[in-house]
Amino acid sequence: MGGNRVLPSVPVILASFLALALAACELFQPPAAPPPPIETAAPAPATPAPPPPPRKPPPPGTTVARLPPQPGETAPGGAANETGPSGFDRLIGLDQPRVAGLLGDPRARTDSPPATIWQYGGAECDADVYFYLDLQSQTMRVLHYEIRNHDLPERSVQRCYDALVNERRARVESDAGTDRSR
Repeated sequence: MGGNRVLPSVPVILASFLALALAACELFQPPAAPPPPIETAAPAPATPAPPPPPRKPPPPGTTVARLPPQPGETAPGGAANETGPSGFDRLIGLDQPRVAGLLGDPRARTDSPPATIWQYGGAECDADVYFYLDLQSQTMRVLHYEIRNHDLPERSVQRCYDALVNERRARVESDAGTDRSR
């Protein structure tokens, strides 16, 4: 009897063969293609912002105040501001008591939110002085004025200012003279 040999069973042999065949199939598969590169769209070129619209010019016969340059800054004409503003320009930035000290009490006061307008009238011209609230000091301050000449539109703003100041001085002096005689 010669030795006892163990023969594998047929199902075990078939299962082993099938496992080897499947493993061999995996080896012969073509490699997978790499994914296509992701294309990113180039950013659209930025379009420049449109220029601001031009400012509307003031109506004829009126003069609009411009903020005076601060000391040491260059004035629009190119010269440094050493002497300070003159005429109505010196009102820019003043509060109501200081304007009343220069021009006196206005003939009319109008509230036109956010502004308060003081109207002055003289023999040669009328002036509207616009006050706006200064948020830092919580004080109404002059930011703008308009002048209307009665007869000649080419009369200077300085001449109108001088006339209003001189009329106020004359009223103050006449009031002071009346008080002294009592």
